[in-house]
Amino acid sequence: MRFRHGVAVMAGAALALPMGAAGAGSQPAAKVNAEGNPFMGGLKFEPAKVSVKVGQIVRWTNTDTLVPHTATENHQLWDLTGTYGPPGFMGFGPGESRQRVFEAGTQHYYCKVHPTQMHGVVAVPVKLAVKQGPVKNGHPTRIVVIRWASAAPVKGEAFDVQLKRGSGKWKAFRSVTRDPSGKLSRQGSKIAISVRARLRKASDASAATGWSPVASVQA
Repeated sequence: MRFRHGVAVMAGAALALPMGAAGAGSQPAAKVNAEGNPFMGGLKFEPAKVSVKVGQIVRWTNTDTLVPHTATENHQLWDLTGTYGPPGFMGFGPGESRQRVFEAGTQHYYCKVHPTQMHGVVAVPVKLAVKQGPVKNGHPTRIVVIRWASAAPVKGEAFDVQLKRGSGKWKAFRSVTRDPSGKLSRQGSKIAISVRARLRKASDASAATGWSPVASVQA
């Protein structure tokens, strides 16, 4: 294995992951085929939508025999590409794979070589867990552990996290944070705690993934 431009590359199948993420040999939780070419047709990501958990891997494989493909987030927050193909139309080539460790969000992506035909979605809910905390003022405390990523984002990117108590309104829990997780302390009667998160450019809130599928827990 060698590294090129911060991407782990293995002979026979290049696998792209954020640096510091799971090793290139890690097994994906979801596999997507980048299929077809403009001459024979069939241009698509298959399946077009996948759902995985925070910290799990999605792997894309080019199943065509001729043309390059990419998997590129709509706002360029991540771009899985390659050096196969003519200038201006490069991507990962026939038989090659790219993969990525995912944070929470509803992440829409497309192929830069075939932007009209090839679109897909990766949906990742926030991970929630409830733990017993210390007794304060004679009352037990419950700690809601909220994880929206497995690591800090790349430079220039950040997370927004929103929280809703019961049937209340969504409110900011973390804004433009690089932390991958946080905690909420609770006492009293249990209510539904709902959380959603997204990845964004730190300097531009409009360049963001969709909010993640809502995750809820009683706490």
